Amino acid sequence: MLTCKKIYIDTKFKTPDSISNSNFKWELPETLTMPHNTIFYVDDICIPHSWYTIETNVNDRLYIQRTLTTAFVSTHENVCKIVVLSPGHYTLQTLAAEMKLKIDNAYGTPVMNVTPDPITNVLKLIPMSVIYQFKLLTDTDIATGLAGINLNGWNGAWNGSAYDQKHPMDINDILNLSESASTFFSASVSMTTGYIDLQPIKNVYMYSTNLGTFKTIGCLGEVTIIKKIPVTADDNEMIFSNVTTQSDWLDCSRQTLKTLWFELKDARGSNLNLHGSHVSFSISFDIHRGLE
Repeated sequence: MLTCKKIYIDTKFKTPDSISNSNFKWELPETLTMPHNTIFYVDDICIPHSWYTIETNVNDRLYIQRTLTTAFVSTHENVCKIVVLSPGHYTLQTLAAEMKLKIDNAYGTPVMNVTPDPITNVLKLIPMSVIYQFKLLTDTDIATGLAGINLNGWNGAWNGSAYDQKHPMDINDILNLSESASTFFSASVSMTTGYIDLQPIKNVYMYSTNLGTFKTIGCLGEVTIIKKIPVTADDNEMIFSNVTTQSDWLDCSRQTLKTLWFELKDARGSNLNLHGSHVSFSISFDIHRGLE
């Protein structure tokens, strides 16, 4: 027999030692011991779409390389920069302006024109001087650090600030620069980004390390995801998600519950920054007679 049928959770009442509204603990008033064949559903989810297009230390970095347009020789410059963009909500036009501003600032002088194309929803980058050519590093480039690039004695490897190749915090999901190695572009051969995706988070993943029996597999091989919530609302709106099928349950048989721990993350495993906005949802318990 179930001693509790449903738990209502709101981050307004998280424990004092919780880290944030996307990484928090919830203390039950009493210890619950789940009998055999107990299952649970995550239901009545309300998540404010309050994270930014660009978030600090999540996706705020642009990796860029500059050299000369003349034939490669060993003495050519190789100037690599990590360009940090300001956090906030962006449109195609404001993103273009921010990228130009921060690229110019990184090189200490105006070096780049960044033009939005609202018809095709892309950005076009054109260097302002004919003597320079640039690369915007793709995910492939960032993962290798441009290692092994040598053109007529010119070492084209990354020589800018050190970074974590596994967690580069880059903007490439927004610019759609994820696949294949990049090529140089110049004043005569401009660069066009991929389709600009100003909503890179398509789903929110709810994790719990002490609720459930670790029988799910996430995009990165995680086993503690207990719910996937599609992002169905625009910025500054509320995401609602409810149970839509009776098979959307997980096993919690014979578990003892007192302090529950939850996290809300994107597909890359970064905790959402909800900027102080609160989340609520419910946990419903039931007995599944056919559970082995």
